[in-house]
This record gives sequence, structure tokens and C-alpha cells, in this order.
Amino acid sequence: MQDQHRGKGPKGYTRSDTRIQEDVSDRLSDEGMLDASGIAVSVANGEVQLSGLVDSKWAKRRAENCADAVSGVKHVQNNLRVRPSGGAPGWNAGNTDRNIA
Repeated sequence: MQDQHRGKGPKGYTRSDTRIQEDVSDRLSDEGMLDASGIAVSVANGEVQLSGLVDSKWAKRRAENCADAVSGVKHVQNNLRVRPSGGAPGWNAGNTDRNIA
């Protein structure tokens, strides 16, 4: 019950979009299981927009959860796309099970 008032700031206080963007970017960078190098973060009126490419559905969901956990975020618009397996670095079209008849 010690956290029952967490997030309730002083009357009229709202976090700036710049600060929210920095915090979201920090959280994404600090997430050891997530490669955030392909993620762009923008914020307008407390609404975070994530765009770019990630390696998996898990990474897409994890990025959204990281952003949503930042104080001051009102909504997360997750426009991340999962990188096609054929577009991953080092992929060799002639060396997959799908191409073997």
C-alpha cells in the first residue's frame, strides 16, 4: 500500500514530451534482451509513438511495455514491424529448409 499514490504529481503538473522521450529511449536502451537500434521514438502530448523494425513479436511487445511503464505516458502507439526473416542480416536464400524440395 506504500505505492498507492505513485504517479499522482502536484496539481497541474505534467511531464514534458522531451523528458518522456528521453526516459523511453533510456528504458529501451537498458533492456538487455531487446535490440532497440531499429526503433524510433517520438512523443506528442504524452502519447508515445514507436516505429521501425524489430526482430520478433516478443521484441515488439517488450518495446511497448517498456514505453508504457514510463511515468507520464498516456498512450503508446506501437507501429513497430517485425523484420521479415528474409531481410535479416546474414540471411542466405539458398540455405534454408523452405527452399529444399
